[in-house]
Amino acid sequence: MLKGLIVCFAVLFVQLAVLHVIDARLYNSPHDARQTAVTTVTPHKNEKDEEEA
Repeated sequence: MLKGLIVCFAVLFVQLAVLHVIDARLYNSPHDARQTAVTTVTPHKNEKDEEEA
């Protein structure tokens, strides 16, 4: 039973190490970072403003 528990924890730590490496590659690479587009909203003219002009 103790041997099985040691193997279980060893597999767990190997999985955590692999996930850490994958996470570091995905989120720490600056050249692959995607940028979001910035849009500006222009206000609509009111009909009253158009009539006065």
